[in-house]
Amino acid sequence: MSTQLMARAEATKLARLLELSDPAALDFLTGLSPDAIREFRERATDLLFDGDAARMKRIAAATKLVPTVISAKAAERAFGPVLCAAVAGSVEPSRAVDIAKALPARFLAETAIQLDPRRTADIIAAVPAKLVVAVAKELGGRGDHVTMSRFVGVVPEESMRAAVPVLGDADLLRVGFLMEDKSAVDRLMGLVTDRLAGVILAAHEHDLWVEGLDLLDSVGPQNRAVLGDIAAGLGGEVLDSLVAAVRELDAWEALLPVTSAMNKDSLRAFAERPAVQEESVLASIMDAALNKGFWLELLPLVVHLNEDQRAILAARLADKSDDELGELVAQADKADLWEAMLPIALAMTDTDRRRMAGLPILQEPAVLRTVITTTATHELWSQALPLVDALPETTTPILASCIGELSRDQLLAALRTAARGDNIDTLVDIALAQDAAGRARVLEIIDRMDDLDEFLAALTPETPEVVWDGLIEVRAEIPAALRSRLAARADECGRAAAAARLGADPA
Repeated sequence: MSTQLMARAEATKLARLLELSDPAALDFLTGLSPDAIREFRERATDLLFDGDAARMKRIAAATKLVPTVISAKAAERAFGPVLCAAVAGSVEPSRAVDIAKALPARFLAETAIQLDPRRTADIIAAVPAKLVVAVAKELGGRGDHVTMSRFVGVVPEESMRAAVPVLGDADLLRVGFLMEDKSAVDRLMGLVTDRLAGVILAAHEHDLWVEGLDLLDSVGPQNRAVLGDIAAGLGGEVLDSLVAAVRELDAWEALLPVTSAMNKDSLRAFAERPAVQEESVLASIMDAALNKGFWLELLPLVVHLNEDQRAILAARLADKSDDELGELVAQADKADLWEAMLPIALAMTDTDRRRMAGLPILQEPAVLRTVITTTATHELWSQALPLVDALPETTTPILASCIGELSRDQLLAALRTAARGDNIDTLVDIALAQDAAGRARVLEIIDRMDDLDEFLAALTPETPEVVWDGLIEVRAEIPAALRSRLAARADECGRAAAAARLGADPA
């Protein structure tokens, strides 16, 4: 949960303790640490309960001397809810539950408002589910979400399951936001799986995105994915409302872990929203990712951005120092997120791309192998070849080894992509740098290409000399028919010397 949202929840609970009708009166506290606000609230509660502890114990002892029914009547008519709440922690749990059974739900709700769950957890846990439901209904009718939230962590699951149906979707959202123990949020979600869409819709319809973001931020990864996909499935209006709220609260650190957990269809729906595509929104998202430690959460979204959006991210990434950029690349590599990194590299300027390619991490054989494997698996050659082209010549032997490990279909896809782009020379240079067996395999694949004309057409007058030199160097290994076609193409490109050498008998 983000610090900002935690502080707001704590201020709301403190407002209840101080009997302030408008929690906004304590908004000035939200700049403090949530732990500091909570500690103050708990110390104030202790002061209220411990001020007359000895007298409370004497009153509690007196309840043992009379029948339960009389104790209940005395509690309701003479003591009142405030005194009952103060005494409760000193009464034996089983006796306290028996007295509670004899009291009306209205009075129990008023007493619950004053209770300190830290002192009465044993009693609360022993209250029958039927009584919990009655009290929850009473508190729900009063809109008292603070009181309900304080007991979620101590009420047994059976009682929680029974009480949930008497609360509305917005009530559940508010209760979750104010819960003392956020580790119980996933348990609460497990009880309302059939109502999660309604809960998210309530955040949209009742302007409860602060509470909704807290929910998204508090659950575990699996439930985060579930909620994210549900939100995307509710339509563009809900997503736009969510983005607007996050933008206003500057709470991207709460949303990015959710988007990264979405399935591809949901993430695509999110990325395509006009609200997300605004440059100022993208800038805020990227600032949160790059400056607040959510880089890996951002990367899955990159796959679904358009070229202009990726260019914005690429430019911001290029502003980082070499050390910072290297660390971000290392994180992406460790998380196996090259599928997202390659589109960013493609969106960079040539200068920035070469700077990235020169980083030490991109000289590591294991990293280069992952780049090539990811490229081949996802057919990202059009995005990867510009980065490969920018790599230092020292990496060519490593890349040649990686190319040699590709399947025939993967190699064929690479050759076809290169033929349609501007990086045919890059791929040919690497392919010819393989050992004899590897070169023979590539040359055989080229010779048998159905679209060989397209491949040959990619060799132009602007093709670097080094490509022609490489072909000449291995001309003895080139199948005769292919060698003849290459010689003819060299001649068409004004490379008479290369044409003559390729056309000559290799023997």
